[in-house]
Amino acid sequence: DSIFLSAAQTRKSRAGLSFEYHVARLFKDGRIRHEAQAVFGGRRPDFVLPDVQELNIKGDAVIVSLKTTLRERWKQLALEKPLGAIFLATVDDRVSGEAIDEMGRNTISLVVPESLKKAKESAYDGYDNVITFRQFFDNELRLKRPSLILPL
Repeated sequence: DSIFLSAAQTRKSRAGLSFEYHVARLFKDGRIRHEAQAVFGGRRPDFVLPDVQELNIKGDAVIVSLKTTLRERWKQLALEKPLGAIFLATVDDRVSGEAIDEMGRNTISLVVPESLKKAKESAYDGYDNVITFRQFFDNELRLKRPSLILPL
């Protein structure tokens, strides 16, 4: 049992790191100012846009946390109440409508792949606080926060 548990944990850890590398590459290729694994106030979100200094000075930064599977772990974001907008990116297709509503009440926006947002098997469609990665990059970053984009 311990060998199988170890193998499962290793697989989950690799999936999480892969997800993080993919999103970091999207930020890099999109010229989005960001800081990975920044530590502030005892917290360490996956990404702070543009950086922790901006978060500490103005409180106008964007927090992006990644979870391949949510379960109840998203609640730690709600408890921390960091300064700035909170976006939780996931590839989990088993999030309940009740959890999505609760995230909305805690001002957490869920970011999912377009295929999941439209999938009949998921509960994502019809929720204003669930956006696609394209909407996140196009609307939340490029339109609403153009200062996060590095010049060419």
